[in-house]
Amino acid sequence: MDQNHWTSTPKPGRLLQQARDSFLTSGDLNSKVVREPIQASWLRSSRLRVDTDNLDPAYHELDGPTPLALSAAPVLSALANELANESVSIILTDQHGLVLQRACPDPALVRQLDKAHLAPGFSYAEEEVGTNGIGTALEAGVPTMVTGSEHFTGSLGGFACAGAPIHHPVTGSLLGVLDLTSSVTHSNALLMFCARSTAQKIEHQLLTRSGARELALFRDYLAACQHPGSGVMALSADLVMMNNQAQQRFDPADQAALLARSADAAGSPNPVTLVADLPSGLVARMDYRPSFAGSELAGGVLRIQVQSGLDSSTGAPASVVPVMPGLAGTSATWQRVCQAVDTSRRNGSWMVLEGEAGVGKIALLRSVNQLRNSSGHFRVMDSAEASPAWLDTIAEELSVGAGSLVVRRAHLLDSDTISALSELLLEYADQRRGVWVALTMRSEPRNPEVDAQLLPHFSHTVEVPPLRHHLEDMHKLVPHLLGRLNRGNSLTISPAALAQLMRLPWLGNVEQLRRVLLRIAQHRRSGTIELDDLPGECRATTRRRLTQLESLERDAVVKALVIHRGNKDKAASDLGMSRATIYRKIRDYGIVLTI
Repeated sequence: MDQNHWTSTPKPGRLLQQARDSFLTSGDLNSKVVREPIQASWLRSSRLRVDTDNLDPAYHELDGPTPLALSAAPVLSALANELANESVSIILTDQHGLVLQRACPDPALVRQLDKAHLAPGFSYAEEEVGTNGIGTALEAGVPTMVTGSEHFTGSLGGFACAGAPIHHPVTGSLLGVLDLTSSVTHSNALLMFCARSTAQKIEHQLLTRSGARELALFRDYLAACQHPGSGVMALSADLVMMNNQAQQRFDPADQAALLARSADAAGSPNPVTLVADLPSGLVARMDYRPSFAGSELAGGVLRIQVQSGLDSSTGAPASVVPVMPGLAGTSATWQRVCQAVDTSRRNGSWMVLEGEAGVGKIALLRSVNQLRNSSGHFRVMDSAEASPAWLDTIAEELSVGAGSLVVRRAHLLDSDTISALSELLLEYADQRRGVWVALTMRSEPRNPEVDAQLLPHFSHTVEVPPLRHHLEDMHKLVPHLLGRLNRGNSLTISPAALAQLMRLPWLGNVEQLRRVLLRIAQHRRSGTIELDDLPGECRATTRRRLTQLESLERDAVVKALVIHRGNKDKAASDLGMSRATIYRKIRDYGIVLTI
């Protein structure tokens, strides 16, 4: 969009006030008076239920100067000198709209800002105060001017705010906003120009500082790479490096696990030694050493050594994974799970399968039963249907002494049923050589009574990973599902369409993928599925390739949303971010909510 559109001269105050009043009372938008970006912000603010009359932004204690504040300090000091005789406040915020610094030479304006809580520690995200130069610039991602009655909250109508986003000069990530605020009567056209040019100067300063830090980190990384026989990984807040030995030694799932484990050391100024159990069954030792540019922490370097090639749970050499009937997937992550369930079935040891809905827990148990149970008897008892008769059926299954019994979705059981089931399992424990019992449940949220009374009956628990953690299996999984859904017809998928499917986070996991493919197969029964054949939910996703850090962040957001059944407020609270931020992450990562 043309920058001039964002900074064009606002309409006269009376017309804007009338347009705002009309929107707040009837929802009508006057496009001839209200600029398009302000319209969009008003709609967002309305959906977020921002108070139109009272200001009560969240307050957070500031821990100290952030890297952004340190880099911006000389630039803001020079600007403050230039504006020493002007009634303008210079405000720096972080990427969430939290005010980090404020400088203002006019005592009268300072009092107005304090009254509006536009001060260090307060959040000026859109979700807190509605349309404003800080929060709206963060949401739009471009320099934004908000004047007078363009503000959503009436008590901000006396201000003119010009906010310019600050981006990291290397990664492009959004770091914060430089905002210049004055009273409407002192506003002029240069406010936006000055904010934009100052943000650019801060970005240049960031480049200088980050260049020194990254050079120091890279130097230590190269030194660590000189030691033969070890994988090396270097990381900072904006950068991840991994040498060839680490990339060749560890598959993508193991690499992701190493990166996730390294988060326990990241940012530490002291050496740390970590141990990581990897999806492949390997155990890795990670020796972290901090890297400094002068006195400033630049990141850290980790030397990675494989401690053993043994199965981390049994200590035995890893065995060959059998071909699982009715399943598809060859990734190390998926094969490790298949092997664990197959071993449990062969040994007759009762087990628990945990995981998100739709990951394939029942399909995996059914496959192992088909592979190892000569009688073929397989019974699934859904906890959602629990009743006295349900418990009687379980007792009958246990007394048969053959085949497989699965108690599905055990986390849904009530207290009385849990106690009764526990007594049944205890009574028939000596018959484990006959009937094999498995429990399935979600990893989160936990049911404490299930954990206390039922889990002790089962020798171990295996977590089935969500589809987004083994997307490399899509190459096998999609053709497999299409073959089952479209029997008798030849239906394939193009590389471009498959690549697009692999960009999705799949909150509903394999079951969601099956439903999507079923919908496609109902309209196209032969030929090749192309991009245009995919439903809208499969095309509303980010087109860029995510970095490893971004992938971890996306997974954290997805996990929180899954745990809280799509409730964004609760997910944001768990992640320590604002509602505005989690909405932005959902949009940036193309997370499609189907739960």
